[in-house]
Amino acid sequence: MKPKLALNKIDVVSTYNTLGMAELLGYLINSDLFEISYHNERIRAGKGERGALLYYNDKRIYVDFWEYAMPSYTGEAYNAKLDLIIKLQDSDMSPEQYERNCLRKNTFTNLTKDQRLEYWNKIIPWTFFCSRMMKQFIGKEDEIQPVPIERLAFFCGKEWKCRHGMRDKLRKDGIEWNSSSQEWRTMTPLTDDEYIHKMKSSKYGLVLHGRASHVTDSKNRREIDYMMLKKPLLLNYKPYYYNPLIAGKHYIYIDEKTSCVELEKLYNIDEIAKSGYEWYKENGSPSGSAKTFLQIMNDRKF
Repeated sequence: MKPKLALNKIDVVSTYNTLGMAELLGYLINSDLFEISYHNERIRAGKGERGALLYYNDKRIYVDFWEYAMPSYTGEAYNAKLDLIIKLQDSDMSPEQYERNCLRKNTFTNLTKDQRLEYWNKIIPWTFFCSRMMKQFIGKEDEIQPVPIERLAFFCGKEWKCRHGMRDKLRKDGIEWNSSSQEWRTMTPLTDDEYIHKMKSSKYGLVLHGRASHVTDSKNRREIDYMMLKKPLLLNYKPYYYNPLIAGKHYIYIDEKTSCVELEKLYNIDEIAKSGYEWYKENGSPSGSAKTFLQIMNDRKF
């Protein structure tokens, strides 16, 4: 007998442009792993439209797609008596660091230390999703045609302050840097086709961390994009997933001292690319995402 999974149709159909929500909830619905039904409940909290309340059998599961603390870290979510919170951008930290961060940012300071920790222990990561322009390749990853390599790597994205050090290092090393902001047409230097070609014609998939908060990670959709393209990932951060993405196996960790030209001497980049793609199939593809969700439920003995 399949486990029962109930969702709110508003979260599936009208997602308020919440990135990843329609895709990941759709993966669960279409996986054939669950007996699907629908309910009308929502948690009305700050940024509540960025979260989805699910019922797995009789357990209340909250899936939080937002990149910052809300809606999980709100009084409304705390009072909802949730059994589990799956926050896509959950951060990997020690209980001591979590407590310091809560006090520093005035998060749940109306609660006791034990209450804060008990709630935090309900929060885990899951998977992530690709960018809009890569959706066309979902389920067709093995049909993507390779093209000749034209460059070591390139970057195109927002010039947040946290990226300035890597920006200066990459430019010094001759790696192309494009500043962009999708909110403004004048700040999108590449068309989708140009962007995809640059990704396909790069030896490495270079991804830099984005902004994070005191309780959230800095994952980036380009991780999934490049794994779909079977490119060896270069990350200047260590993303936190339920099934770990391991540095040296699934990606290469870099910093401002790394010589990207020398990486091929230090790593088997073909194996890195292969392992990254396998991780994507097992954890980030439609079937992999749904199976990982079921794995989480089974691990929790729900």
